[in-house]
Amino acid sequence: MESALLSFRKLIFPALLLYVALGLISCEAKDSPTTVASKPKQERRQPVAARPQPTAPKASCTLTNDTLAGQPFGLEPTMDELLRSGAKIVSRKAFENVHEVGQTDTILTLQHQGNSFEFYHSPERDLLRQAVITNFEPAYGQRLRLTLNESARQSGGPCGQLRLRDTDRANTVSATFTAGQPSLARVQPYLD
Repeated sequence: MESALLSFRKLIFPALLLYVALGLISCEAKDSPTTVASKPKQERRQPVAARPQPTAPKASCTLTNDTLAGQPFGLEPTMDELLRSGAKIVSRKAFENVHEVGQTDTILTLQHQGNSFEFYHSPERDLLRQAVITNFEPAYGQRLRLTLNESARQSGGPCGQLRLRDTDRANTVSATFTAGQPSLARVQPYLD
């Protein structure tokens, strides 16, 4: 009987070992994705606040401001100052004075650093009739640029074209902006 028991142990023991080994393997296979190689955690992305898109400039803006339209240069350049700083007279044209019978005045056109100024020259004084500014580097151009940028700001933001005038619509400044900065300005003060 003992021999039957021994032979039964010899048969059952390897089967039992095989059964236990397979059981452990199957348990290990169920847990392996989390214990063997864990997937990297995906980070939650925080919603990115939308960056404000630069607003496209308005095609044209009109602003009525007596101070800015009446004094677009701040301190207006005079004909004498421009001539002293290198301006050249490019044309002279006789003009009959409508207030003084028999008096002939002159309209002078000056060029200064690429800018054009037209003055009404009389014996009493010189009056600016028109200025066309394309070079904003001289001091008068920098003052004009500040006026134009302030006018654009007051009109609600960047403009492609800006028209600045006074209440009486006598003094006008027209400007073209490129990349948010004035590139051409025409100043036309009121003249009688």
